[in-house]
Amino acid sequence: MNIQTNPNKIEQTSAGFPTVTEAPIRSNFLPEDRLRALGVALAKGEVKELFGLAPFEFQARIRDNAKKILEVYRSTNAAQAKGETITPAAQWLLDNNYLVEETIFQVKRDLPRRFYRQLPTLTLGNGTVLPRAFVVAWSYVEHSDSSVSANMFKAIVEGFQSVEPMKIGELWALPSLLRFVLIENLRRIAVRVERTRQMRHIANEVADRVLATDDNADRTRILSSYSAHAQDTTFATQLLYRLRDGSQNAGRALEWLEGELEKSGSDAEEIIISEHQTLSSGNVTTGNIIRGLRLINDVDWTVWFEGVSRIDTLLR
Repeated sequence: MNIQTNPNKIEQTSAGFPTVTEAPIRSNFLPEDRLRALGVALAKGEVKELFGLAPFEFQARIRDNAKKILEVYRSTNAAQAKGETITPAAQWLLDNNYLVEETIFQVKRDLPRRFYRQLPTLTLGNGTVLPRAFVVAWSYVEHSDSSVSANMFKAIVEGFQSVEPMKIGELWALPSLLRFVLIENLRRIAVRVERTRQMRHIANEVADRVLATDDNADRTRILSSYSAHAQDTTFATQLLYRLRDGSQNAGRALEWLEGELEKSGSDAEEIIISEHQTLSSGNVTTGNIIRGLRLINDVDWTVWFEGVSRIDTLLR
């Protein structure tokens, strides 16, 4: 079933403020036995919702994912060419663009509109109707931090089939649906990479202006325009880094930033830790996605299919 994205529910914008992006598809990590139990719960309709899923039309989302990832690839490539420092997640994207493009082609080829619409569906606890195989693939990525293992993926499928056997077409669709969800997650992280770069750029511009003026009134006027930005961990962390140089002009700006952070119940140490954790988790997940896409290409899915197909087992 196709469901339409409402961008207003996903992104919020303000003047001069980069969009707040969708969260990565990442929830608590589950070992093999709990993935199998999750498959059972999915088949029984006991799962209320899928983490991070907002309504979208499947074919349109494939195209949009390709567009967004390419935009970030180009902007990141240009930034690196200008000598800007990029994150490991951004480097993964630059080094594996060919793999991403190949994967998107495979998804388009293997999941045409008519085939996708014919896949059997289930209803989640919140009333959302989705193809069963899509739900299994999304749930696996959500609870594996995008790391792919044929045996772990088999566990959630076996759990599901212990309650509701899947049709042959659904089983054959699973690898491509897994590719789709990984690309969806890569798009989310890529957009965050771009937003992080933009926020750092804004913070650097603010720091340059503040440090260049000796006029307190001018400094106050500059900073007051960025109260909303100060609540963003990337902006605040970069501005702290730039201002902690011991100069006299930086002192008042630091006081302002610390005051803005206090308004939200935070402080400098807390936002620095939060930003580092966000960057680290994004780097890890991006690496998992790229390795996962490679592994999907390497798996002998015919053998895997024979191992999970209830019909094939009965015939043997």
